[in-house]
Amino acid sequence: MARRRSIAVATPSRFSPVLFLRLLKALVVLALVLFVVLAGVGGFLTYRVVTTKNLVENVTPESAFQSNYENLNFNDLKGGEHEGWLLVGLKGAPVIVLCPGYDSNRSDLLSLGTFLRQNYFNVYLFNFEGRKAKRSFSDLGPGETDVLLAAIGKITAHDGINPNRVGVYGVTTGGFAALAAAEQSPLVKALVVDNVYEHPRQAFQAQVTQILGRPSYLFRVLSDAEFRILTYRSKVPPVRQNLAKLQDMPKLFIAGGDTPTLAEATRSLYDLAPEPKRMLVLEYSQSALASGADMKEYENQVLNFFLQNLPLRGD
Repeated sequence: MARRRSIAVATPSRFSPVLFLRLLKALVVLALVLFVVLAGVGGFLTYRVVTTKNLVENVTPESAFQSNYENLNFNDLKGGEHEGWLLVGLKGAPVIVLCPGYDSNRSDLLSLGTFLRQNYFNVYLFNFEGRKAKRSFSDLGPGETDVLLAAIGKITAHDGINPNRVGVYGVTTGGFAALAAAEQSPLVKALVVDNVYEHPRQAFQAQVTQILGRPSYLFRVLSDAEFRILTYRSKVPPVRQNLAKLQDMPKLFIAGGDTPTLAEATRSLYDLAPEPKRMLVLEYSQSALASGADMKEYENQVLNFFLQNLPLRGD
């Protein structure tokens, strides 16, 4: 008896092409929504970082019973006006210009400035930001450098100041400006930088990390791209390449353990800088100090550096 052949019946595919396309479209839409959300959050955060301003001056020379001072404002190259205090020291002595850091202002450095003035230095404290500064946002360093160079030009033209011998001190964004200005101005003879960095993007990412903790890699890429777009017109001084210009200038680099990202950047610049130089590693940077023994030790270190490397008399 002949065998009947069984007829093979095709089993329908578990995933049809239509279902696959729908799933693919859903994933693409989800990815686009996620991208837009991350880009939007990144844009908001970028705007927040570059527009942060601290205009509240908790202490002034007058409230600190500092009588020997002058209000000395100046204009930058864009016509913006910046407020400054000159703490008057010994006539003909050098001037030390103090540059506030990110989210800070001149009042935060008044304690250090008063301490330096008590040891006969002339001291100039000023604000990068202000109501008349005409700066809509900060590019975290290059713009501050231009403002600092204008401040140095103003203060060295003032009567009673040695115009050829300037010391500069700066923290974070003020530190970047101090380093870049020292590389450009022959008037700067001694330099102190606290938590300085090579490129503004390092400061930007440090602020993002401080605000959010540890954002995702994608979020970092997006926020960094948005920062680049926002600051594309800024001409970043090549501080790393110009370090050789600081040959023979005494330099003190300070790294604070409370900001590991910027501390690492500071150590890197210190390693590349020519002699003479000194590295000081502390538990806290200036921006984290309020008062007490740590603040006193910090101020003593800065004072001793300037006393040794910026004599009060002579050129």
